[in-house]
Amino acid sequence: MENSVKKDEVFIEETFNASITRVFEAWTNPEMLMKWYAPEGCTIHLKKIEIAKGGKYHSCISNPEYGDCWCIGEYKEIIPNSKIVFTMINADENGNPIDPTEIGMDPDWPRHTLVTVTFAEENGKTKLQLHQTVSQTLAQKTGAYPSWLQMLDNMKKLLL
Repeated sequence: MENSVKKDEVFIEETFNASITRVFEAWTNPEMLMKWYAPEGCTIHLKKIEIAKGGKYHSCISNPEYGDCWCIGEYKEIIPNSKIVFTMINADENGNPIDPTEIGMDPDWPRHTLVTVTFAEENGKTKLQLHQTVSQTLAQKTGAYPSWLQMLDNMKKLLL
């Protein structure tokens, strides 16, 4: 697995004490996704999800402090037990793309990001690498980066 980190992107690497099949399933089974894909204290609602190449999703993470954050996107690539690539675009409740500043996000936050998640078996465990096309510094400032860390921690607990 390559470890090429670009300067202007989020990079997270985590190792899960679970098989690659289980970790991949946590990302591709909507019922499992619902159990971990929201930061602490938040909930996820999947209005639409089709986890397949070219498939689209429309989701909402509800945060009691900051309100709802709707997102749409498309799965660009899915290679079983190896790789998932999808877009993330801020949207409204009806699935229309919106300017992130309309929902109080940092003016530097991009309208569109690409998330690439890769999976590799390592001594019976699974190494996951996540890349997102947004500056890690900006993602830390806005809370997106710690949100990823919390969600991946939730996934670890789910897979115990």
